[in-house]
Amino acid sequence: MPTARKLPSGSWRVLAYSHRDPSGKRIYRSFTAPTRKEAEHQAAIWNAGHHDQTSGITVSEAIDRYIELKRAVLSPSTIKSYLSMVDNYKPIGSMRIDTLKSSDLQVWISDLAKTHKPKSTRNIYGLLTAAIRMFAPDTKFNVTLPQLDRKHYKLPTDADIQRLLDHTHGTRLWIALMLARYYSLRRSEICALTSDDLDGDILTISKAVVLDKDKQWIVKTPKTKSSYRTLQIGDPLLTELRRIDGAIIDCNPDALIDRFRRALKAAKVEPFNFHLLRHKFASNAALAGIPDFYTASLGGWRPGSTALKQIYQNVTDQDRIRIMAQLNRQMQHEMQHEKIKPQ
Repeated sequence: MPTARKLPSGSWRVLAYSHRDPSGKRIYRSFTAPTRKEAEHQAAIWNAGHHDQTSGITVSEAIDRYIELKRAVLSPSTIKSYLSMVDNYKPIGSMRIDTLKSSDLQVWISDLAKTHKPKSTRNIYGLLTAAIRMFAPDTKFNVTLPQLDRKHYKLPTDADIQRLLDHTHGTRLWIALMLARYYSLRRSEICALTSDDLDGDILTISKAVVLDKDKQWIVKTPKTKSSYRTLQIGDPLLTELRRIDGAIIDCNPDALIDRFRRALKAAKVEPFNFHLLRHKFASNAALAGIPDFYTASLGGWRPGSTALKQIYQNVTDQDRIRIMAQLNRQMQHEMQHEKIKPQ
């Protein structure tokens, strides 16, 4: 629910979103009262009754209302991404959600897929279904979405990572690299860490540095519950962390990436994305036989995450060669065993 703002007269006013007019302009309902609490109370009462009237609500109205209702509880970046999708609903925007058919959506999705990547198309459809579920929870559709493109990431080799670690040893960047590679921290989580987050050898991950709607870096709680986690840190990283008082990494996420890129060049390591260090963590955990449930818990993924399996658990060429050599040795051993087996 939008918050009240104080007027020059001393009264308080709340602007609650109502609908869009035929030209697409957003229309708001104004509530003014002597106190902030009273103005917000009046708006809340109207808002509750207004949202109960969903029989004639259009797709565009459902999307707009959903975004407004979620604005206070979702991150600025998520709201921004929602707003960037709004224009995509114009072809079906004037349709009422209680008369919307699967065939209508399928035509819209097929047209959308011609100009958007599969992931974008799925995200746009996901926001639509979330809005419809809020205002018409019993409505269900049967549509076919485009298949996702499977990305193939070229992970850095162990030798490349070691060369980079050797080059940066003794710096804050070395600490950031170790946290990403061996403990699967995101850059936003690394930049939010302070010495207060370390208790003995236990490091608590409970916040992240992100951009707000004004493009200012702020510290916020993580987007998902699974991002909250505690990790037991070992040496040599633990010793370095204990020497720090205050911010663990004295920069924002963009500055961290700038340092990382300069270090790659100086260490003469083939460039790779900093986030691939999280991929390396997940892949090595899979190769070591660690169950996905524990890998997800340590890395901040949701339990049963498909992203962990489909995106992060990649295999390097070196790993593939090593595994194939192991399988070949096993095959040769079995073949030799078959040859000498008594008749």
